Amino acid sequence: MEAARVLTEDRKNQILRELALRGSLNAAEFARRMGISGMTVRRDLASLDGQGLLQRVHGGAVAVTGPPRGPAGQLHGNTGGPAGEPGPPTLAGSGTRPPARQHPLATIGMIVPTARYYFPGIIRGAETAAQELGVRLVLGVSNYSPAEEQRQIQRLLKSGVDGLLVTPSGETLANTPTLDLLASAEVPVIVVERSIDDVMDDGSLESVRSDHVRGAEIAVNHLLALGHRKIALCVRESSPTASRLLEGYRSALQKAGITHDPALTWTITTDTSDPEALRQEVDSIVDGFAAAGATAGIVHNDEDALMFAGLCEARGLRIPADLAVVAYDDEIASFGTVPLSAIAPPKFDVGYHAVQMCLNRLGPRRGSRLALQRVSLSPALVIRGSTAS
Repeated sequence: MEAARVLTEDRKNQILRELALRGSLNAAEFARRMGISGMTVRRDLASLDGQGLLQRVHGGAVAVTGPPRGPAGQLHGNTGGPAGEPGPPTLAGSGTRPPARQHPLATIGMIVPTARYYFPGIIRGAETAAQELGVRLVLGVSNYSPAEEQRQIQRLLKSGVDGLLVTPSGETLANTPTLDLLASAEVPVIVVERSIDDVMDDGSLESVRSDHVRGAEIAVNHLLALGHRKIALCVRESSPTASRLLEGYRSALQKAGITHDPALTWTITTDTSDPEALRQEVDSIVDGFAAAGATAGIVHNDEDALMFAGLCEARGLRIPADLAVVAYDDEIASFGTVPLSAIAPPKFDVGYHAVQMCLNRLGPRRGSRLALQRVSLSPALVIRGSTAS
């Protein structure tokens, strides 16, 4: 008897999940998909209608708007907020809280290039939003491999996810097999931490990302406000962020009336898998900063910035007296001998907004013409000892 009750509650929660996502439910189609009889579905719909949790219509049901109705069409009293404010949502068999066995509202797949450095913050944001919204999150990691990225997309689509959050391994999706997969997907796709400006005509893609152009501008403006005019920039050649940082750096200097000096722009080409070669390259960049007369520098990313600062100190360059340093990413910048000021991209917010955007696309207005979104979130400056005035 208990097992039968559990199955009934699961069925009813699945009905409410369908209504929350789609806004309506076709009884015959739902019965066929669930492998149950039409009579069973109609009985469940009648029960939920009696509780005011849906409204029966010919052939199925539609979601109710506003607070749930009572059996006689009256509104249920709310227990979760002040007078006039709705309380917690009520699901079948739950009282005022969803039951532990409740089906997730949706299952969203998330593919990131790595689960280490930078992306844990984005994953935490997505996980928090998923928990708050009753969504199941399924994670895949591509390890910066386009082939693995495509396998993960195919795997998640085959598993029946309701939506996808994807951070491509490269800077752009243009002319890639990954774009072909995403453009042809029959579920909402949110591109995370990458621009879609050059692929907006390919499929109904949306995006949410940190505004790294603005982040670089914030760093330059901070150093300008401290009186620096010879400001250098060092980026990683392999980073999808590098071109955005260079754009923001040049833009901020131009707005300040300062001509860009190529001798103040450096690129790290050595991979972290060869630490000695990397150390030698960064050491030569320190020489380059000094030879160009730089009094301040922006170094992307935190790991390279900490190595850079350590090499400066080893040769007697004082931070910030001789050289002010701003790191970019703010993952580990605070752990330097001199804690490094840093630009902190809104990683948590990016992940959080991505889940929200995807779920909005899955809601009752799924069939309507919602405007496609490209959301850019501004990074923040965290001031520490490396740029003390």
